Amino acid sequence: MSKKVIWRGLLGLLVLLLILGAFLAHRYYNYIFSDNIALSAESCELYIYPNSSFGDLLDSLHTMSCIESEESFLWTAERMEFTSAKLRPGRYVIQQPMNNREFIQRLRSGNQDAINLVVPAARDLTVVAARAGNTLMPDSALFADFFLGIELEEKFELDARQLKSRIIPNTYQMWWNSDPDDLVARLLREYELFWDKNQRREKADKIGLSTEEVIILASIVERESNYVPELPTIAGVYLNRLQSNWPLQADPTVVFALGNPEIRRVLTRDLEIDSPYNTYKYPGLPPGPICIPSIHSIDAVLNPASHEYFFFCAKPDNSGAHVFSKTLSAHMQNARRFQNWLNQQRIMR
Repeated sequence: MSKKVIWRGLLGLLVLLLILGAFLAHRYYNYIFSDNIALSAESCELYIYPNSSFGDLLDSLHTMSCIESEESFLWTAERMEFTSAKLRPGRYVIQQPMNNREFIQRLRSGNQDAINLVVPAARDLTVVAARAGNTLMPDSALFADFFLGIELEEKFELDARQLKSRIIPNTYQMWWNSDPDDLVARLLREYELFWDKNQRREKADKIGLSTEEVIILASIVERESNYVPELPTIAGVYLNRLQSNWPLQADPTVVFALGNPEIRRVLTRDLEIDSPYNTYKYPGLPPGPICIPSIHSIDAVLNPASHEYFFFCAKPDNSGAHVFSKTLSAHMQNARRFQNWLNQQRIMR
């Protein structure tokens, strides 16, 4: 074989190797730097639990069809020594465009995305625990046990009743893997910020109530009506009674004392229940809130309507609105009309 033939063969082999090398280089460059988030998903919510393995991560990505090429992701992860790394728990919203290198760096850093936790105006702390458990990683039972247990007092020097009076219903951005400690700390910070806004502390002083007493009265207002425009008027009635040393005589406090939130009709015999929450039997405010009131109700107490009403009664039309009166005789007429309507609707309890 001539030297010329040999050189041609070697040159051909070199060209072939260069083409193959260029192909592989291009391929692996794309593995690392080309967008690999699935085009079918505008964003992908990836939840990584504590002690999750890289295999668990791959399973999640496959199940949710988050990435276009699992092969390129695995290849890049191996080169970045991510397959053996400890995963950082959290919620990660993965959006286009993002290549494998960026994706892995994001997961490695633990730079997770917050989630919106809606804390509602609610009857009690178990409702808040249920909402937290449905939104955040820990189970609702874990939140409930913390809210109602000894740990709350040990870590925050609060009991369940005091915590209930320090929750401001709102939407909070939280880390998905926040624990009960984190949530309570956040709620307490937001409580302080809430009172620092809109001169709320000054307004509480003006009506002669502490911040906790405002919450207690707001909880009564909250349970009296769902009709927001009349909340300041209802608050004004109760403040008139307090300032005149009248008993509050608030039916919702009796319902709370009876322990049955489904009661729609308070009977005369119910008014005899011996409970500090029975405002027919005990003067002044009850010892704690009967629910977690909305901001509407809190601000209604802080900005009450100025009037001379001392009584109010639900309108007999299922509208949720009330009729207000200055005298007991006028109130009794309104009450009789409402009771007759309850009888007609066969609402006995």
